[in-house]
Amino acid sequence: MAVLQVGDDAIIQHYEQLGGSASFLGTPVGSAYDIAGGRAQDYTAGTIYWSPGTGAREVHGAIRGHYLALGGPAGFFGFPLTDEAATPGGGAYNDFARGTIYWSPGTGAHEVHGAIRGRYLELGGPAGLLGFPVTDETGAPDGTGRYNHFSGTNAGSSIYWSPATGAHEVYGAIRAQWAALGWERSRLGYPVSGEYGITGGRRNDFQHGSILWHAASGRTEVVYTSVPSALLGVDLERIPTTQKVVALTFDAGANDAALRSVLATLAANGVPGTFFLTGDWVNQFPADPALIYNAGHRIGNHSMTHPDFTTLTDAQIAAEINSAQRTIEAAGADPLPFFRFPFGARDSRTVADANSAGYAAIRWTVDTLGWAGTMNGTRGPGFIVQRVMASAQPGEIVLMHLGSNPDDGSTLDAAALPEVISQLRAAGYGFVTLDAALG
Repeated sequence: MAVLQVGDDAIIQHYEQLGGSASFLGTPVGSAYDIAGGRAQDYTAGTIYWSPGTGAREVHGAIRGHYLALGGPAGFFGFPLTDEAATPGGGAYNDFARGTIYWSPGTGAHEVHGAIRGRYLELGGPAGLLGFPVTDETGAPDGTGRYNHFSGTNAGSSIYWSPATGAHEVYGAIRAQWAALGWERSRLGYPVSGEYGITGGRRNDFQHGSILWHAASGRTEVVYTSVPSALLGVDLERIPTTQKVVALTFDAGANDAALRSVLATLAANGVPGTFFLTGDWVNQFPADPALIYNAGHRIGNHSMTHPDFTTLTDAQIAAEINSAQRTIEAAGADPLPFFRFPFGARDSRTVADANSAGYAAIRWTVDTLGWAGTMNGTRGPGFIVQRVMASAQPGEIVLMHLGSNPDDGSTLDAAALPEVISQLRAAGYGFVTLDAALG
């Protein structure tokens, strides 16, 4: 007869509490044995483990199989802290000294530990929106971070961790967009926030930008916030490229008389645009930013009140830029990283201020002068087309306006836009947003 050792009494007592040989564990297999500073007893359908710090706990089924594959008590996870317990959704789990193994019929058994486990539990664990893990914690391909994938949401879900960013969840359409870009190895890097609500949608922030999801259109929008060094200290007049592409840009600071016509023309021709909005304009026309971003266009910052920046102090400039950014963000958009100076008025100091606020300053290759109106009937849409085509070149940035002329009520840019697009295409040009300037 084997001599009982420290811990064996606790194992026997726990076995009897579970129902002994009539329980799901069945009958003992062999004798108790030493393991990793503790004791264990195998049964026909499981094992009871004991250590001085954890007491006696049972592990069985698929969770036990995965636990043993991970090294059992001698492995990273150490001894169990709980018996197997049920979870909502028809699953089960065991807690261990350094993590948890979850199981469900649809996902099998997988471990979650560390900071990822902490965030997972904050989000409700298997009863939350992430569901059950479908992977163990795994090293990310960049060699820096870690992740677990989970079963929840239609497009899948994940929690990613890195030393610099901590653990944050990504799921649904935003996760699908991030995956398409290359996960953590993309320009965006690791998530620095979980998904959160914004006006008209949802958002995740990353090390070098954000992904926004707009509910009305179902679109995702990728916003890069890192400004390349080549765009610092300059007011960009042309996208640096040899490709025959043009960026159509539209300033909004007065009224929105031409907005719907411009959006209809861009949609009919499959052309993207970049729209620079003042904060005052957003406050005056609060539904308009959603019309722009739900159509798939980019939005930039055009200041809060449209002053001449060269007459402002650095503090006043920061207030103008930041107030406009907050106002645009409150409307569900993000203007980073593009800023356009009101009136085009700038100097090296004001450009540096815009850069310090996180923006690249964007000027233009050609101003159509559509904002000036018909000049007593001497100008029409053809004048706009001629100016754009005379300046056509790879990387051309075209400045147009959404407001009507205050004297004659004309919206020449909107009227000329179909022909501008047609003639540029006939000359072999394609169309991009200002994101093309980011490299």
